[in-house]
Amino acid sequence: MNLDLSTGKISLILCPTDLRSGFNRLSAMALKYLSIDVSKGNDWVVFVSKRRNIAKIIHSDDKGSLMISRKLHTGCYQRLMADADGAASRALTKDKLLKYLDGNDLDFKREHFLYK
Repeated sequence: MNLDLSTGKISLILCPTDLRSGFNRLSAMALKYLSIDVSKGNDWVVFVSKRRNIAKIIHSDDKGSLMISRKLHTGCYQRLMADADGAASRALTKDKLLKYLDGNDLDFKREHFLYK
């Protein structure tokens, strides 16, 4: 089994999802609404629950399909914004995904343009 997150594209779905669904339903939603065909093996798709404390990652390769669940014991995953007419997903790097799955924030509000 290959869990190399650096292969393929990682897409974080920005809209909360009902995570009672399994792999088949989540991959069907990715295909129907975002045109991401997980069965090709080129994508890792990350869904977050409405309460933002559970994430599920789906992926497929030539040997089979996998779904990984991660539930935070404390805190929640950051709510990320999207353009009103933009995509409902956001591309992430492996490092940013791992940071996000640990409950760390990816974005922050800038108070001044000179400071990080």
